[in-house]
Amino acid sequence: MPYSLFLFDYDGTLCDTRRAIVFSFERTFSHYQTAAPAPEVLQATINKGLVLGDMFRELLPALSAAEVAEWVVTYRTIYAQEAEPLVTPFPGALALFGQLAAQGVTIGVLSNKGAAVLEASLAQLGLLPFVALVVGDGTMPEKQLAKKPDPMVFHEVVQPRFPEVPADRILMVGDTTADLQFAHNSRIDSCWVSFGFGEEAECRALQPTHTVGHLLEIPALRRLR
Repeated sequence: MPYSLFLFDYDGTLCDTRRAIVFSFERTFSHYQTAAPAPEVLQATINKGLVLGDMFRELLPALSAAEVAEWVVTYRTIYAQEAEPLVTPFPGALALFGQLAAQGVTIGVLSNKGAAVLEASLAQLGLLPFVALVVGDGTMPEKQLAKKPDPMVFHEVVQPRFPEVPADRILMVGDTTADLQFAHNSRIDSCWVSFGFGEEAECRALQPTHTVGHLLEIPALRRLR
């Protein structure tokens, strides 16, 4: 039986944002006249799929909570103003959404990325018109939503928005352990995209329901049970 609702991660799943992320980190460290981490350290942190504030905490444990918040704002400003042109959709992204829409499938995008930048990027790439739900950091200013892999967004946003869709007809598509653990915690099926940022061994260890090497393999996926 086919899925009725597809939930997509953004970074490393729909779009290759690696260059934009690295650029924004390097510019942020430069802004604060702080030595940037070694490329391999920064890349390892990116691959974890953490929320931005947690990435800065991991890279610079000495930062206070107020400083982390300030660095996040600086990073997001740099990303929006300078790095967005470096973002490229993975091959087949637009065609994928078109095919799913033609099949009558509902599409949501769930990301730990800042909500404003997320929506702007989806719109610029022509993906937003196909999307019924976009959730990013700051989507609900009146309520702090826990980030993936916490299932709060699924229980308090996704299910109330689509009450007619049973959990076993929902598929989470992502590239990192945060996405796969989110699916597990939400008790829905998962699809790992092997071309993204996630570490292969760690992602395969979580036993995703499906694995694809190209976005256009996704429309053919069916429930296994």
